[in-house]
Amino acid sequence: MTSTIDPAVFQLLSLTQQRIQGALDAAWADSTLHKYRSAIRAFLAFCDLENVPLTARCPASEVLLCAFASSRMGALVGDSVRNQMSALKAWHAYLNVPWRGSSCLHFVLNSVSNQAPSSSLHPPRPPVTRSMLIVLASHFDLTVGLDACCLAAACCALWGQLRLGEILLSWEKSFQGNLVACRSNRGPAFNTNGSRKLFLPYTKVKKNHGEEVIICRQRDLSDPICALELHLSLNTFDDHLPLFCYISPSGIHCLTHRRFMSRCNSVWSASGIPNTTGHSFRIGGTTEMLLSGVPPDVVKALGRWSSDAFLRYWRKLELLGPRHVENLAPA
Repeated sequence: MTSTIDPAVFQLLSLTQQRIQGALDAAWADSTLHKYRSAIRAFLAFCDLENVPLTARCPASEVLLCAFASSRMGALVGDSVRNQMSALKAWHAYLNVPWRGSSCLHFVLNSVSNQAPSSSLHPPRPPVTRSMLIVLASHFDLTVGLDACCLAAACCALWGQLRLGEILLSWEKSFQGNLVACRSNRGPAFNTNGSRKLFLPYTKVKKNHGEEVIICRQRDLSDPICALELHLSLNTFDDHLPLFCYISPSGIHCLTHRRFMSRCNSVWSASGIPNTTGHSFRIGGTTEMLLSGVPPDVVKALGRWSSDAFLRYWRKLELLGPRHVENLAPA
């Protein structure tokens, strides 16, 4: 007796597979995929070196995964190797093959972490400070669209404790409005000081649900409200465009992460300040607020921090500690 299946079932199965494939294609951010591809290439190169048959590479046995992880021992820090394993695990999931990493791989990764080379252990990244923003404001030519845009982005990033990826792009001429804050996402002033809300359509934690942040007025040249007003009065463009666009003789450009950091570091270097990275704005805002006496729970809420990460990224404890702990009254 042979069974018959309604042809509509095959169509349903096909559509389901297409939906699954579409979901997997959108499961990782572009920046994550770039890093994952690099890790997969490194794994395949290792397999070539070890003459691992193509059929044994995916799904990879735990022995092969441990061999690859241990080959990084003494060369990379543990977190880097764990990230490579995450890439391989995602690769297996995408191809719908079993992941065989288990307890043995766990112990090997612990060993890799314990034997990380001292040269790979870098000191914590220094934060961007209020004084560094004032240096920018004092040295930028604020009659030029690029400089006005960079100052506004810098002040908002620090005082809003923002990740640069939430407000800046990778390309000057193309963007996705659902992934970056646009001019229309800037809320109206909600108090007499002119402080505003800014809606971020896409964030690292909330993804496409987005989050609101508060951009608060300051009293000096690091004021993000004044910098934003100057930027938007000089750089006039449609509301649907990214908030941090600027106008040059060749037209409208989206401010990219690369262009922004290059412009800021060029000013700081000329003033004797070491080059810094984009993440230093977020941790800089956290540190500035703590040094100014803002309660930690308020800083945490404004910065959308989880508790562990919030504590890990505190900086300038040599200043914070004495301010709160020195000369305590006897119990």
